[in-house]
Parts: sequence; structure tokens; C-alpha cells
Amino acid sequence: MPAKKTRNGKNNGSHRGVSSAATIKGEEESYDVASLPLDDAAGSTSPHSSPSPSQKRSKKEAPQSSASAASTGEGSSTAPLQQQQPVLGETAETSLAESSLQALVDGVAPAGAADTILAVYRGGDKERALCAVLNVLSKAAGVAEVELDTNALVDGVEIRPLLEELYSRVPENSEAYLVVNKDAKYRRFRRAFPEWCAALVHNSVASDILLDTTFLPVLSQWIIAMAESKSRAFRHTATVALLAFVHALSSVAADLQSQLALLRAKKDIATVQRKRDDVVEWRDHLFAQAVHQRLRDVAPDIRLAAFQALRRWIIAFPDEFMTNKYLRYLGMPLHDKRAELRAEALDTILQALAHVSDAYSRMHLFLQYFTARLVELSNDVDVRCTELAIRVVAMMVRGDADVAEGSELLTNEKIDQVLLTLFDERPTVRAAAGILLKVFIHCRTAGEESEAEQVSVATELLCSFAATLRSQYREAMPEKYLIDALWTPERPPVLLVEYQPLLAAAQSDRPLDAVVGVQLLAALLLKIQGRLTLGPPPKDDRRGGTGGGSKKVSQKVREETEVLQRRLSEDAAVALCSTLEVHRGSEDVLQACALLCAALDMSTFTSQRHHTALSALLIELRKATLMSSCVSSETRECLVKAWYQLAFTDYPLRTEAQAHLQELLKNVFGLFTQVAKKTRSHTREETEELLAVWGRMNLVSALVPTQEHWTTLYAALRAALEVPPSSTVTSMSATLAMLVVGTAVNSLLWRVKACNETTDAAAPLDEPKQYVQDLVTAVLQFEVEMEELLQSAVPIPSFAGSSASVNEHHWVVPVAEVFVYLCDLLALPYYDMSQVQQETLVRLLRGLHEHISVELRSAQDSLKLHVHEHRGRQQQQQQGDAGSSAQTDVPAAAGLAELVAARRTCSRLEALQLRLVSGVARLFLFKRLDGNALAAPFLVLWTQSPSKAVADTFKSLFHTLRDRANDDGFSLERDVVLTAYNSCVEVGATPVSVEALYQIGIKLASLHFIGSDRFYMCCPAMVHFGAEFATSTDPMLLQAIVPYASKLRPVDALHVLRDQLSKSDIFAEASNAYVRSFVAALRKAAKLEDSNSASSLMNSNGGAKRQRALGGPTELAEEEGMLAAIAQGLPDNAVAASVGPVGGARGQRISIASRVVTADGWHVPANGSSQASEEVVEVQRSQSDQQPQHEPQLRPQGASAPHPHRSIVNVPTSQETALSVLADELDNDEVFVATEEYE
Repeated sequence: MPAKKTRNGKNNGSHRGVSSAATIKGEEESYDVASLPLDDAAGSTSPHSSPSPSQKRSKKEAPQSSASAASTGEGSSTAPLQQQQPVLGETAETSLAESSLQALVDGVAPAGAADTILAVYRGGDKERALCAVLNVLSKAAGVAEVELDTNALVDGVEIRPLLEELYSRVPENSEAYLVVNKDAKYRRFRRAFPEWCAALVHNSVASDILLDTTFLPVLSQWIIAMAESKSRAFRHTATVALLAFVHALSSVAADLQSQLALLRAKKDIATVQRKRDDVVEWRDHLFAQAVHQRLRDVAPDIRLAAFQALRRWIIAFPDEFMTNKYLRYLGMPLHDKRAELRAEALDTILQALAHVSDAYSRMHLFLQYFTARLVELSNDVDVRCTELAIRVVAMMVRGDADVAEGSELLTNEKIDQVLLTLFDERPTVRAAAGILLKVFIHCRTAGEESEAEQVSVATELLCSFAATLRSQYREAMPEKYLIDALWTPERPPVLLVEYQPLLAAAQSDRPLDAVVGVQLLAALLLKIQGRLTLGPPPKDDRRGGTGGGSKKVSQKVREETEVLQRRLSEDAAVALCSTLEVHRGSEDVLQACALLCAALDMSTFTSQRHHTALSALLIELRKATLMSSCVSSETRECLVKAWYQLAFTDYPLRTEAQAHLQELLKNVFGLFTQVAKKTRSHTREETEELLAVWGRMNLVSALVPTQEHWTTLYAALRAALEVPPSSTVTSMSATLAMLVVGTAVNSLLWRVKACNETTDAAAPLDEPKQYVQDLVTAVLQFEVEMEELLQSAVPIPSFAGSSASVNEHHWVVPVAEVFVYLCDLLALPYYDMSQVQQETLVRLLRGLHEHISVELRSAQDSLKLHVHEHRGRQQQQQQGDAGSSAQTDVPAAAGLAELVAARRTCSRLEALQLRLVSGVARLFLFKRLDGNALAAPFLVLWTQSPSKAVADTFKSLFHTLRDRANDDGFSLERDVVLTAYNSCVEVGATPVSVEALYQIGIKLASLHFIGSDRFYMCCPAMVHFGAEFATSTDPMLLQAIVPYASKLRPVDALHVLRDQLSKSDIFAEASNAYVRSFVAALRKAAKLEDSNSASSLMNSNGGAKRQRALGGPTELAEEEGMLAAIAQGLPDNAVAASVGPVGGARGQRISIASRVVTADGWHVPANGSSQASEEVVEVQRSQSDQQPQHEPQLRPQGASAPHPHRSIVNVPTSQETALSVLADELDNDEVFVATEEYE
């Protein structure tokens, strides 16, 4: 049959004809899988394909020999044509396939579009109807202007050559195929296409044509072959169709099964049963021949579509698909490198456990096999995978409550490992861990006889867990995380509302139990008041652990919560008195009690009956404060919060608290004067006594004005800041200096505040100015002397070494804290530093910054080592026998404690370095430092910062100073580069210093963006400056200018090459390595690197290469006019050094319909694609929607009947456990996997 021409009369000359069997064989060899990249090799056909159900039932002989494919090119008119020769024809008018495809694009009902084709099939023109279905698929995959002819469906025709011919008709410059096209006009198509495929099956059942000898055999043969194509577009489109067919066939089988229960006649039952068996056989055939392979496809978007369909089948048809035969496929995405596929598998398991009543028993073997992997995924790098894995573990704990003891899937060690995610920095993960904690507590306490016993046992369990975290894992504040996980404002849990067991634990005789109980009460009060904060959520946690549709707290619950807050504050104040009295002298108990005092609701203490309890609390707290040394910064911070809450909050009894503060000041200052009169001998005992006295003074000076004692304090300060000989420098002496300076700064700030608040406007400020000058001079001198000791030969222990457990007492840390105090003083507008003092300050910062950077890198390396050891220990525990698990508990806990200590060390060092840099950056912002002279030496430290937070501070300051300069930023960036160059020259251009010079260039150049950067003109200026400096002084500076060269526009790069470099001998010879790198970067920016190769590729492709978009005719003419001048100005060896040899033309390949790269690199799915009806299983949010029969499943073995009391922790239902907090934010249409381009 000859080719049909289109309406415009065009006939593509690239259409290749096939006139003989030899030609077909040659084409098959050219499309061999071995010639394709690995990524498209998944399209190869399986050598062990099984026959279709129709072929099994038929007793026909072997099919006839396949006819040759006909030519449809220009030369096909002279070739002899056979009557049964299949061809690809160009449509002369709108065909049935085109009309059907357009209907789907336009949003016509898929069932109506399917009925149109089935009507043609029922009318007797079966081949035309089937060709229309196949052509819709091919056009959706990107095939243009050609269609399959009806002769292609003749028995014995080889499908693969025809598919390859269709594959070759996909234009190279075509847009993405419709299944993944992000254009808004194809949004309805992506939703309607699978519905249309399913409607073909459902409507064919009604027409009684589904199981005839033509419909499914022909369609399955062609679509399966298309699903094994080398083209990703063909595979993806065919896979979507096959998944819809399998789902529709499963639905038909379920409908037939329901009909069997209603039939009574044996003949009717046999007929329906036979029909159902045929449908199931076809479904299994499609799954085995296509879906089975696509679950392993190399394209992640195809794998994702297949696993999403498998999830729908498992939940919709559990009797058919919730078997080990299909569940085993979920093990593959659990180990997939793509996070979205791991999340899909976890969500499938979660939704199945939540929505299928007997899912736990059905999936028991599967869960048992993958338990270790599910626990491991609770620490996944992706927040959604981590959240889903924790929720799956919660469902497994719920299911383990109904099995016999010893048959649980999860051991206590595995549950504890997952519960540690309560301390994750991501609120979404903590919210999921809170669900697990509630389920765990409920399952352990559901067997108690009464609610009171349940609360008592749960409180004991909670306190034991917190004590273990404090003692073995060295967690600083586990109680805050536990309360944050348990408390829900719309439904306060009984465990926390009935807090009497917590009060009993707070008054325990054992210090650890008392600390845990008091901290739990403090965290509960903070949570009720909305003051409990656990840090800002990271950027990868977009939701922050809160659902978009959070429930509104009713007025009744709000009133009950307020009553709870007042009762808890009253009872806690009474309990604190006995706790402080029993544990007097314990720093840990004092810190916990101080935090509870800071959390009290002081508005509760309004009547006279509260006077006795509050007075007793103030007396005990003052005694405990006097007995404490207050050397630890944590203790001082907690006590400051407590006294501030008691003495400065507006409530009737605060005057008594202020009187206690004045008495405290009197007692502390009396001890201070006695110690200050003694002569210092720098002994350890004397230093410890001074530390205790100055620690209390530091605390009191932060609460009460001490400006009257300034003379005594300043005299003691001068004595305390005398640097002892290097042989006696210890962390204690450095800590003493930190306490002394902190006390002096607090006292001075009180003095400045009094001067500012005075009613006499003409009162001179000479006195505070003199105080600030004296203090700045003394502290600056101390820092200079300590810098000399720091640079001396005195050995300095490492933070990450053997002293890691006491690294906070290292003497460099207090020195850095003193420097921060100095920056706070200099920020006041009472003292102007000289230029020498400013340079000294920046030099001091440089030394401290470099030293702390070294320590921070060492601490980070130590942390990585501990993480590696901890993971290895976990793997050994998972691989070990159950009998040896008890022996490995202690080493695991010890290793985790070391890991927590190493992480805390890194955090403190990073915070200290951030405070240093922020303190000096603030001086630049306040114009207390000369930005023109000192900004460059300060910004050079940018590349030495191992912390992103510190680097962001440098970046923010750089932007501010550049904006303040009112130019294009050239002067500031030039000064920074020159400063880095001078530092490199001073040390002799070592490899490390040269690398630092290159890194500062990268940092500065990375702030410029072509097209949208208003400071872009700085890049050409820096390149010109670097070229001039290299010509006149030293080409080593080009090491920092190379990143700028890569930022140039092609025109600007051509200007530099023509006007400046071509006239200089140093660039003409190109003998220096820095010069060669600079020239190569310029040529690359000027688009000269690929000029020869581009022309070669254009010639090899017959001029079909896509044109690069240029800026306009002016730029194009300017570039072309410069090429000759540049080629003449630069020697041949320089050109050869920068332009590599051009390889020969590549062999011809089949064009791929998916060869389209969008602006976002396919990192998100098709815009607006809607798969909500098929991909997402909706779960009920409300507690009232749960099925009452699910709750008794939580009863442990041996319980005779469920107890009538409620859950003390508000254990979430199965539906609530399965409802991810990210479900509302992440659009159901959002596809995570990218369709990538494989050349």
C-alpha cells in the first residue's frame, strides 16, 4: 500500500525504505542493544518471554512467515509492493487516532473517546480500531506525521522493525513526549490517558469483546513490544498503558468474583468462573511480560510509575496482590538510590498496614525479612523517607502487641534505635518519632487494670527512658524532646495532665531521678505556654513537623489547659523547696530547679496563700546560689533565667524576690572584698577560690546594678588580667579572666544605662567614656599578651584529643570569649579606636580564627570517625546472634555517648567561631572599624571557615560593604584579592597558600551571575586588572582571576583576548602555568574552545545541529569580526594548548523522543499532573473515623478483655499514623524523579 500524503503535500525525505529481508536484517543490527548506552539498554526484549493466553489456548500451527516492512520514503514509489505488506503512512486527513488524541488533550471524557474506537471495532473494522489505539500510543510518545497501517496487524508481521521505524520518525527537536510534558495544555491528557486505557478494557467487557481472539492478543503483543523499546518515550508511554490495563483487568476480575456469590445455576457459575479465569490469566500475562521488567527499568520515572501502580493494586486488591509474590518487589525500591522511590515503597507498606485489616499477618514474612532495612531507613538522609520509615516501625510495634512474646518483629534494641530520632533536628522527623513513642507507651501499658496504674507505669517508663538518655547517651535535655513529642494542644494526654507521678519523681532522693522529674515538669510548663523551642528547622524540612490543616483548639480545652498551667505552677513551687533542700550542693539539680523556676507562671501567685510557698522557694534558691561556684556557664545561664523570672516579672510578690536579690548581692560582694584583698600567688587553690567568687559576681552583675562598686571591680580586674608566666598558663586562669571581664562589662553597662536614664540632659558622659576607655585598653592589652603566648612554643592540647571531655575548659575558649566581650564594648559609641588599635584588633581576630578553625576541622574529623565506628557497631549488632545482643549493649551505648560528645564539641566550636566573626562584622556595620583599610584583611578569612554559618556571615558583610561603596564592587574585591596575594607571597607561595589564593577568587567570583548581576562590570574590571598586574608585577595573581574569566560574557572575553592579551609578550609566549590557565579560561568564556568541534558536528549531521541562541545581530557580528584578530594575536602553541583535538563524527543513532532538556533539568514532574485518584490513598484524619474493632488489637497477649479506660498518651489510630505531615504540602501531582537526557 503506498504512503499517504499529508494535506500540505509534504513528504519527509528522511523516511527510510525497506525493500528486502537483507535490509531488514541490517536495520536490526543497527538497532542492536549493544550499540546503546547502558541507560537505554533496559529496553531490550526478554529472551524467555512466555506465550500469551490466546497462544496457549490455540492449537494452530506455527504462524506464517513475517512479511517485510514496506518503504514509505521518496523512493518507495518504484519498489514493488505486496498486497499484505505493512506500511507507515502519512495521514491525508484527520484520522481516528488523531481525533482520539486531541479529545484526550481537550479534556473530553475518556470513556467517550474509548467508546468511539470500540464502536468502530464492533462495526467490523477491527484492524482500523486497533491501529487507532496503537497510533494514539505512538503519537503520545512523540511520533509525528506517520501512523501504523492496518496491514501492520497481519499475522506473522515482525513488530520490532516497525517500532524502530516509528522510533526514527520522532523529530530530534520535538518537545517532551506527552506523558511527561510540563506544558499546561497537556495537563488533562496526563490524567485522562490512563483512564482512557482503563476505559478500553471496561467498555470492552460490556461489549463482550475483551476476550475475543483479536482485541487483547493484538494490543498486548504490540504494547509489550513497545514497552521493551530502546526509546524511553516508547517504554514510558507503553508502561502507563499496561499499568492501566492491569488495574482494569483486576477490577473486572473483582467484579466477576462478586457476581459468583450471587449466582445459583451451575452453568452460569461455570461461565462466569471461566471468564474470570481468562481475565486473571491475561492480567498475570501482562504483569509477567511487561510490568515485571519495568519495575527494574533504568529510568527512575518508569520505575516510579510501576511502583505507584503496584501500591494501588496492593491496597485495592489485597487478596490478589498482598502476597509474597508481589510484596517481594517492594524490596527493590527500599534499596534504590533515588529518595522518591524509597519513599514510595515505604508509603506503600505504611498505607497497606493502615488500611487492610489483616495486613500485618499477610505481610509478616516480608516485614520480617526487611526489618533491619526499615530500621536503617529511620536514619535516611531524606526527610520524607525518614518520616515514613518511623511511621512504618510504629505500625509494626502496634502489630507486635498482638503476637505471642518472643515472636515480635522488633526487638527492644531496634525500637530504642528508632526512638533516638526524637532528637533529630528536623521537626517532621521528631513528629513521626513522637507517634512511635505514643504507640510504644500505649502497647506497654494497655494491660494495666486502671487508668491510674496506667499513668504510673507510663511515667516510670518515661522517666527511665530519660534517665538512660542522660546517663548512657549523654543527652543534655532529653526531657524537652520527650514532652514535645507527647504533648498535643488539641488533645492533652492523660499521662501529662495527671502529673502527680512526675511530682513524686521530682522529689526523689536520687539526684538523677530528681533531675529527670524536675526537667520534665519544666518542659511541660514551657510547652503549655508555647515557649518550648528546639531550634529552627533546617531548610530540607519545609513543613517543620506541623500539618497544614492543624486542628483548632476548642475554648473548653483552652480553659482546661490554663487551669492545668496554674495548678502545675503551684505544685511545682512547693516541690522545688524540698528538692533544693534535699539535693543542696548538686549542680545538676540546681540547674534543673532553676529552669523550672524560669518556667513558672508567675501570674498564679497572686494571693496571700501563695506567700509562704514562694518565700520558702526564694530562700532555698538564694542558699543554693550562694553555695554554687557558678563557674559553669550553663549554671549561670539557668540561674539568671530563674532570678529574672522571679524578680522582674510583673506579679504582686516580686518585691520580695528583689529583696532576696539585694541580699544576695550583699553576701556575694562581702566574700568578694575579702578575697580581693589577698595577695595572689597563682596557686591552684587560690585560683579555684577566685573562680568561685568571680563566678558569683558575674551572676549577680547580670541581675543587679553594681555601678557603685566599679572602683573595686576595676582594681580587681587589673590584678586578675595580669598574664602569668607561660609555664603557669592554665584553663583555670583563662576562665578567671573571662569571668572578670564579663563582670566588668556587666557593671559598665549598668553604669551606661544609669547615665542614659538620668533626668539631667546636660550631664556629662565623660565618666562612662573614661570607664570604657580604661576597660578597652586593659582587655586589649590582655588579648595581645595572650596572642604572644598562643604563638609561643607552649603546647596546646587539642579539642579532639584525649581532653575532648573537658574541652570547654581549654584556655583558648575563654580567651575567645574575652575577645567577644571586647567587641561588645567597642560597639558602644563611647570610644573611638585609633588606626593602630583597629589593626591590632583585626590581627587578634585572625589568630583566634585560624586556631579555632584548625580545632574545628580536627573536631569534625573526630566526629566523622565516631559516626563511622557507630555505624559499624550497629551493623555488627544486626548481624550478630540474638544471644550476643545483650553483650553488645554497653559498647554501643558508650560509642553513642562519645558520638554525642564529639557532636557537641563541634557545635560549641562552631558557635564560638560564629560569635567571633559576628562581633567584628558588627563593628564594620556600625562603622567602628575602617572598612576601606581593614575590610579586605578581614574578608580574606572567608575561605578558612569550615562552617557554613560562619561563611554566610562573611558573605552578608561583603554584600553590605559592597553596597555601601556605591560602585561596582571593584575596589573591595581588588583589595581582597591583593591581600590574599600578599599573604601568599609572605609565606613563599606554598601550595597551600596558592590554593587559598585560588579559593578566594572562587568565593568572590561566585557572587556574580551573568545576565542578572548588577555588579557584573566588576568581572571585566578584575580581569583587566589581573592582566595588567601579571604583565607588570607577578602572574601568580592570575590564580585568583581565573574564576572571574569564566564569568565573562563572550563579547567581553573576546575584547580581552584581542585588545590586551594579544599585545603582551607574557601572554603571547604562554610559558607560565598561571598564564596558560588564564588564557584557557578566557577562550572557554569566549566560546572558542568548541568552535572547531561544533563545525565538525554540524557537517556530520548535515546541518541539522540546533543553533545556539545569541544575544543579537550586533553581538554576532562583533564576535565574528574578532576571531581573525585573536587568531593572529595569539601564537599557535597557545591555541593548541587550550583547544584539544576534535574527534571524528559519531555514528548515526536513532533519535529519541524524550531528548528534551527543560530549564529545571527535569527535577520535578510534569507541571500540574494529577494522579491523585490513582496514586494516593486518602486516610482519615479524625479520631472519630476509626473503626472500633481495630483498638482491641493493641491488647497484649493474655488480656481477657479491653479495659474501658482511655489511652493515657492519645495513641494515634492506624489512619493517623499513616497520615504524613508532608501530605498536605507535597502536591500529589508532584513527581520527584527527573526524566534525564541520555545522548
